[in-house]
Amino acid sequence: MKASTAKEELLDKGLQIDHEQFEQLCKMVIERAEPTRKLELTPFRGDGGIDIHAVIDRELFHARLGVQAKQYATGNSVGARTLRGFKGALSEQQYHIGTVITTSSFTSGAETSADQDFIRLIDGDRLTDIMVESGIGVVTDDESYELDPTFWSAFEKPERTDTIPSLEVPQADNFELIRTVIQAVGMGSDTKPDIAEYVRRQTHSDSFDPRQADYYGIAAWLLQFLHKEQEVEIDNHTIRRWGLTRLGEEYLTYLDRGNRESADALLTQQIRGVEIISRVYAQLEEDGTLSRRDITEILADETTLSDSTTRRRARTVGEWLVCLPEITTSGRGSEQQYVLDSTPR
Repeated sequence: MKASTAKEELLDKGLQIDHEQFEQLCKMVIERAEPTRKLELTPFRGDGGIDIHAVIDRELFHARLGVQAKQYATGNSVGARTLRGFKGALSEQQYHIGTVITTSSFTSGAETSADQDFIRLIDGDRLTDIMVESGIGVVTDDESYELDPTFWSAFEKPERTDTIPSLEVPQADNFELIRTVIQAVGMGSDTKPDIAEYVRRQTHSDSFDPRQADYYGIAAWLLQFLHKEQEVEIDNHTIRRWGLTRLGEEYLTYLDRGNRESADALLTQQIRGVEIISRVYAQLEEDGTLSRRDITEILADETTLSDSTTRRRARTVGEWLVCLPEITTSGRGSEQQYVLDSTPR
């Protein structure tokens, strides 16, 4: 397709993803278009209008960059009032420079306001220009452009379908390691070889390998603490990268502040939201007690797992269940029991 058509399709894609995914897209665009460090989504919804934070280091200056992402439909322009609020957030949080990125356009009042304080405005036309010029979300061949399916697959979320894909049944059963993997990504170790190395350093153990790093990254993705980033080529192999979601940033912030109670509450909330956990939990509510054998049967009915895999994954699902405060367990093996305490907590 022509570049103009590719831009239209990129804009459509930018409007089809949800708001936080659009922020992740803007983060990816910044990463490709502008060398930065500490590039991350801001941790909390109460961020005062700053969606993305970065530090720009150059030979002659150092600056904190604050970015606001506005996923607006065409015709719903960003106005001067939004710019005034953004300026206040930049000043309050001591940012040196700011950028507003939108899928739409800016009013003349917004443009005047931005010019007064040297704020960069990126409208939908300029955003898709950057993406086409930098090969972000598209692939090109002899001046012909196509959407890059590998890039857009990074925005896949766990599905809510009748049959749950095997990828969405957790294989990682150690929540301390899940926590360490999330911390690894937060520290910039965002591919499975780097994650494995980080975990080995933190645990003083050589037993954690890149294959496990993938399992644990997927577990954190199911919990919505990590999102998929653009893939990279390492030693002629294409490797998935991970990035922190806003929930992941929030979770690490609680841990960094020593607020384990809030971190655990957020983790519990996210475990409840994992589709296979919610389906097993619904059966547990109905029966009051489930054995691991029962969970294996539920996995066989509800997922695409093979027969040889369901028993192993049933054990892991059981480990996730007992992280919920109202569930207790006893026994071992296929007859291990999971009991729901109906007493309000």
